[in-house]
Amino acid sequence: MAAITAKQLDRIGGDHKPPVFSVYMPTHRKHPDNAQDPAIFKKLVQEFEPVRSEYVGDEAIQAIFAKFEKLADDFQFWQHTREGLAVFATRESFDVYRLTRPVKPLAVVADSAHTKPLLQYLQTSDRYHLLVLSTNTAQLYEGDRYQLDEVDLSEVDVPESMIDALDHELRDLHATLAAYRTATNEDWNARQNHGLKKTDIDNDIEQFFRAVDRAVTVNYSIPSQLPLILAALPEHHHLFRRVSRNKKLVTDGIKTNATGLPKDELRKLAWEIIEPHHTARLNDIIQQFRQAATHGVGADQIEAIVKDAYDGKVGVLLLEADRFVPGRIVGRDHVVFHTEKADHLVDDVLDDLAELVLRQGGEVWIIPRDRMPASTGVASINRY
Repeated sequence: MAAITAKQLDRIGGDHKPPVFSVYMPTHRKHPDNAQDPAIFKKLVQEFEPVRSEYVGDEAIQAIFAKFEKLADDFQFWQHTREGLAVFATRESFDVYRLTRPVKPLAVVADSAHTKPLLQYLQTSDRYHLLVLSTNTAQLYEGDRYQLDEVDLSEVDVPESMIDALDHELRDLHATLAAYRTATNEDWNARQNHGLKKTDIDNDIEQFFRAVDRAVTVNYSIPSQLPLILAALPEHHHLFRRVSRNKKLVTDGIKTNATGLPKDELRKLAWEIIEPHHTARLNDIIQQFRQAATHGVGADQIEAIVKDAYDGKVGVLLLEADRFVPGRIVGRDHVVFHTEKADHLVDDVLDDLAELVLRQGGEVWIIPRDRMPASTGVASINRY
């Protein structure tokens, strides 16, 4: 099961023949809390029953409901969930994503996928990578304020130890000496007599750090654009920063031997570093909107923002988290609103607006209600 990424989100939010089904719900990792999750999922899927009846002769739609039922009855799946779940179903695909933070339960069937909860999940303002580094090991994590998960480095060419990073002619010697040290407890000075000098070790550590930096930069930092926090001893901070070419490496870091620290402790230390950056960025965005509104290049009315978005003017869109406006955007001058979700084929206008802005190369921020600068639940900052 793939992790949800911005690239996956682009595919999910692409053009699909309606109806398109979206299901979100919080889940639990452990028993007995996770015992209730399948029943909650079934209840959410039951909200789609009018569609099932309407498309009774459509084999592709009926096959989607068969997949929903199969997932609901998959005991092993529900035993290995995380904090949240997102499921997207179209005639061509059935995508299931485990999420590392809770999401509110929601079932939407419309002419496009409902992706706004994932925009909040994926926005980079409070997410980060954490690199735990020693002279011989490298571990990469991805996290946010609430969760920290180890990244499986075996999927890409990231050296997990110094021996992995060394040239072939040195690997056997290092492996032999590592075993020798374990057996004899000799230090580096003693091992100089076995063919490896202290200067050689320093060079090998530098080579290891360069290899880790290169692999993390190319495979993770550039694609995700997430900030990278380094957790290592102070002297290793100096060396790694000297050789690093990673522009996402933040100035502050965790300066201790973090290899044996519990994940929750690592998460707390990492968030202490990221939180000021996240808060400052959010404050800056809100202030930019207020200034833009004063100068006529910011708006907080849906119809006006839709027109600006179609014209390619919207550079930044702010949406209130968990706000749902039933309806859909039909065109530049046509927004259909519904007073309630009476029609089973009703999407969220704000979700449609977010997709429109993203397609035009804009940036979308999902903001907590208490920080939202507009009572309408939407605000925009125009490019011009």
